[in-house]
Amino acid sequence: MTHPLPFRRLILSLGLCLWAGTSSFAAAPPADPARAQLAAGKSRFDKLCVSCHGANGAGQDTYGPPLQNRPELSPALIRERIVKGKHGDHAMPPWGTVLDRPAIDALVAYVEVLRQPAATQTAAPLSPFDLADPARIEKGRKRFAKTCAGYCHGHEGVSGRAPDFKGRTDLGPQQTFDTIYHGRTGADVMPPWGAAFSEESIWELVAYLQFLGRQSAD
Repeated sequence: MTHPLPFRRLILSLGLCLWAGTSSFAAAPPADPARAQLAAGKSRFDKLCVSCHGANGAGQDTYGPPLQNRPELSPALIRERIVKGKHGDHAMPPWGTVLDRPAIDALVAYVEVLRQPAATQTAAPLSPFDLADPARIEKGRKRFAKTCAGYCHGHEGVSGRAPDFKGRTDLGPQQTFDTIYHGRTGADVMPPWGAAFSEESIWELVAYLQFLGRQSAD
């Protein structure tokens, strides 16, 4: 069955409109695999290992030994400890029966960073992508406008109930991520968003707030 010419033109026009509409919502570039793995490893470490090894593996007054600045810990030994655990003094559970291979690989990658001498470690945040990526900043801006601007932080992070974000250089990326993820109590109470947003989405919010911090406060 053949369609009249005007009808075929209508179908073609609709198809072009749909194509144009979907192309305008292009996704942000994928996360860098190595950075994403380190970010996942840190997240897993913060949930499972901090109680024994301390924040960032510092190991101060903790049950487990420190992991920072331990170049003698080989990647093979790190993996073995995570998979098989340890008996005796300062016993450690075997995580190989709980975690899958990608999760273990991520933990190994993160501990490998911790065990390096402090002088060789980079100060870059363990985010799954470049926080200066314009596409990620834009996604963070849209999420901020929908979730954060109206009640507490104001349009573009200015003139809200909370302190302005523009021109602020005192908010480090990891500190910002942790505050969004865990929330805050006290005078400046803030709900935790870790259960509502994926970690990648929270890092996009961080990217936007870091962008605001680079703008003039005027």
